Amino acid sequence: MSDKVSKFDSEYLKEKREKRRKRQKQIQYSIFGVLLLIILLILIYMFTPLSKINNIEIKGNHNVSNSDIKKALKVNDNSRMYTYSTSSAEQRLKKETLMKKAKVTKHLPNKLTVEVTEDQVVGLINKKDKYVPITEDGTELENYKSDVSDDGPILDGFDNEQKNLIIKQLAKIPVNIRSSISEVSYDKDSESTNQIKIYTTDGLQIVGDMNTFGNKMKYYPQMSQSLERDETGELKNSGYIDLSVGASFIPYSNAGENDSRSATDQNVEKGSQQQDKAKNQLQDALNNIKKKTDKNN
Repeated sequence: MSDKVSKFDSEYLKEKREKRRKRQKQIQYSIFGVLLLIILLILIYMFTPLSKINNIEIKGNHNVSNSDIKKALKVNDNSRMYTYSTSSAEQRLKKETLMKKAKVTKHLPNKLTVEVTEDQVVGLINKKDKYVPITEDGTELENYKSDVSDDGPILDGFDNEQKNLIIKQLAKIPVNIRSSISEVSYDKDSESTNQIKIYTTDGLQIVGDMNTFGNKMKYYPQMSQSLERDETGELKNSGYIDLSVGASFIPYSNAGENDSRSATDQNVEKGSQQQDKAKNQLQDALNNIKKKTDKNN
């Protein structure tokens, strides 16, 4: 009896080992097959048009054209994803005029995404009878031939040191608000050496300080909307916004059809009832803006 049991156990173990060997071979064959398939797919990808770069998506550019960016990328008919250097491409892009940052990313099977950040063009200056764009770092683009969008206001009457101050302040102003400024000029007739005049595209004049106007101009849309206008959009009380100290609206004195002086050069009649009302009107609006800003922060 024991011999039969021993023989049965031996055959059972032998059969079990055989099944294990078969299963191990099946697993090995499967792994080998998968590896072979992966190698085959890699070879197909590498040596067929699948790996050739044929799709480039560009984001963030406003002044540097897509064609200039693609030229700097140096992607040709033989450029392949697995040999293309994104770091070299980024270095070439950063050498382009107006290019501050560049990030090139690969996406399988054959796409590049280019995300760029450009230097802001914050203003224009007159040089040799032409207007030259100035960037936020003070670079004057005298030889820049392409058109510049959101080029900012014309700067007039500033020396180099003053111009640098103005540029820093303009860079603080959001693009949509900066584009509503047509000109910034030095107020040479003012007793203050820092006073400037700002002219907007909607016809308002603003007096400000060249060291502080950047932060205050962020609220210009709310300031403009707070002023009373007639049906044609003209101000009911002709005047200017004073941001040099605080913020207030100053009506022009004797502003009328028969006044021979220009509106920007008229004297201010201090202490009038009209002036006080207009000052309070704008100041209340600015106080509300400040409260909302503080609450959001």
